[in-house]
Amino acid sequence: MPFVVMITGIPGVGKSTITRLALQKVNIKFRLVNFGDLMFEEAVESGLVHHRDEMRKLDPMIQKELQLKAARKIVGIARKEPVLLDTHATIRTPMGYLLGFPREVIETIRPNFVVIIEATPSEILGRRLRDLKRDRDVETEEQIERHQDLNRAAAISYAMHSDALIKVIENHEDKGLEEAVNELVGVLNLAVREYD
Repeated sequence: MPFVVMITGIPGVGKSTITRLALQKVNIKFRLVNFGDLMFEEAVESGLVHHRDEMRKLDPMIQKELQLKAARKIVGIARKEPVLLDTHATIRTPMGYLLGFPREVIETIRPNFVVIIEATPSEILGRRLRDLKRDRDVETEEQIERHQDLNRAAAISYAMHSDALIKVIENHEDKGLEEAVNELVGVLNLAVREYD
């Protein structure tokens, strides 16, 4: 049976860093799969984009087709080994917010757990401003807060369509990265016990 833990959070929340560090401490080997990378590979093969940040500007119907292709690949991987799926619950596009996992896509993947990484809007904004490697749209703290609210709502919808459990992990500057990492390690170890 496929086993997937989905980890989400808006850009700048520290999701990828927490994920990478947690995988070094967890008791069982998870295969880290980045949903956006799979979609990007599909889009490049189809000649649709050249750079990852162009993805969110594609027509929403094309994005949905790429999502479904990526979902099928994930299920194939998850049949062989547990998957930790690094992804975004919602994507901000020029026309509005796009669900990262429309119904057909979430029902294809059927994650066992949905983990949401959050921080305050000011923390996220500060991290984005310090990250010069990405070409990100500028958002206000109010827009960042709205995006996190939409992520929570999306996670509830995903859980409804997959029977997944939801876990929120706070990644605050004063709390310390190590505490957030340890919390994710606890979730992954629990997930594996449930899987066995």
